[in-house]
Amino acid sequence: MSIELLSKNTAGVFSTLIRQPHWEKVELQEGIKKVLLQIRESASSQEAYLESLLRNVTFQYANTNTAISFLTQCIEEEQFFSQESFHSIMINVPKQVQDSNFIAENMPRFKELVYKGSTMEEQVLHAETFFFHTKLVNDLMVEFIGTFLQPNNREFMVNFLEYSSQVVIDAVMHYCQTYSNLMIEELNSTLSIQ
Repeated sequence: MSIELLSKNTAGVFSTLIRQPHWEKVELQEGIKKVLLQIRESASSQEAYLESLLRNVTFQYANTNTAISFLTQCIEEEQFFSQESFHSIMINVPKQVQDSNFIAENMPRFKELVYKGSTMEEQVLHAETFFFHTKLVNDLMVEFIGTFLQPNNREFMVNFLEYSSQVVIDAVMHYCQTYSNLMIEELNSTLSIQ
């Protein structure tokens, strides 16, 4: 099968995913405000809030990488693992991150991406936007894999097994990034809680 067909199939899956109610603008706005408020309330200062957002960005990165590794394994081994196995792997990510030096080792990589802006207000707004971009990418990846593993979808999803894992991951990540950017653009005026 061609890359164009892979792209079309991937786009079709994402088009179906984002039509679910939890991806509607109002739902996203409420979810964003709730998460940011929780992070802000647990921070003692603006600096602590920025650091907390940076930690959360780093954690989302770990989560997304774990999901990508799982999907890569499915494609390379040409099999559909159970949704339960995927969920148990994802549930273990916080413990794995906590038990390792992942946060300390990777936070510096994201610091310059998160801490942009000349004033504290600009930095906070940028950090919130960047955090939600990484969260949306992660959420979309996890939902794609959930759809991929759904037994009722196998007849269609088997098409993805005809490609190399890297080609599939690139296509899926492209759509995760694109949809995340579009959603953030649409919600941009409501991301910051003042």
